[in-house]
Amino acid sequence: MRNRNVSPRRPAGSGRRGRLSFTALLAAALLAVPAATATAVQSPATTGSTVAAAQRLNITMQAQQQSNWCWAAGGNTIAAWFGRNYSQNQFCNAAFNRNQNTQCPNSQATLGNVQTGLSWAGVRPGSYVTGWLRYPTVQAEISAQRPIETRIQWSSGGGHMHVIYGYDDANSWVYWGDPWPSSNRYNWASHAWYVNNNEFSWTHSLYRIGA
Repeated sequence: MRNRNVSPRRPAGSGRRGRLSFTALLAAALLAVPAATATAVQSPATTGSTVAAAQRLNITMQAQQQSNWCWAAGGNTIAAWFGRNYSQNQFCNAAFNRNQNTQCPNSQATLGNVQTGLSWAGVRPGSYVTGWLRYPTVQAEISAQRPIETRIQWSSGGGHMHVIYGYDDANSWVYWGDPWPSSNRYNWASHAWYVNNNEFSWTHSLYRIGA
């Protein structure tokens, strides 16, 4: 799937057409309510347990091995987090209910296909929803040791998938892994920026994986 670069250790992303200024990054971080085209998902009831002010899961974000396998790299990264050891080709075949002794096509897919792959790997596939997750939901998922796979829509067209693996309350940051080979593997920005910015918007979510 189509991708753009995001610089490491910067508050927000940068595209191939240029980098955001520090002032612009601060402005994005201070947005109180994201003006996203996708709608927020209603948060499930919580137990009221205390969450840490910041937490990052120690995922090993995989680089996608085919141009359309962002979804497979993300899903297989999450499967590996839960202790599974499969190749992206195996995960791709499982996602499409294909024979494992074949080369999986370089096909695009949905988070529903990721669920199928996770189920095959013995991981509870979670909930696939249209829309973005509110910051408290991200906190709750990461605190429960559950990475989130997201689907984003590029402003210029096309889609891509990421894995959210952390948060930081200091500036309402979220941390995500990007599987595109030439992109920085680990990135962060404010939740408001990640939901909707001049490069992409967060459109779909797969969460409660393993719950």
